[in-house]
Amino acid sequence: MSRYEKVLNMVMDFNNSVRLAVISNTDGEILWNAKRKDVTLKIPLAETKKALKREASDWVERCKLEDRSNIGRAMYNITSFEKIKRVSVPIDAFHLLFISVDNEPIKKSKTKNYGRIVEMGKIMSIVDFVNNFE
Repeated sequence: MSRYEKVLNMVMDFNNSVRLAVISNTDGEILWNAKRKDVTLKIPLAETKKALKREASDWVERCKLEDRSNIGRAMYNITSFEKIKRVSVPIDAFHLLFISVDNEPIKKSKTKNYGRIVEMGKIMSIVDFVNNFE
């Protein structure tokens, strides 16, 4: 099992709100993916592929920005919709982790609280763990 498959397995195992996890290359091509069996994708995979191409291009620009300024490395990006969050994390110079997570409002809250937990610390720990121990 490759380290990329390990990342997907660990991400899918750590939180049931993860709907889809994808590893793409810098051209936005899907290399590995995992989808929760009981989940119907809200965005078709064809649309996700288009988003991956855009996201891969955006990461190139983020890396250029971090090189030109003293802001540190780009760590992750989150796009939040009412019902899902889409998260991208660079795994290395050639691969991107893309995750779709539920973002339903917390039902017991008196107000609509869309701050559904993405748990970026755990996701980043998984990526770091797999990168460091492969």
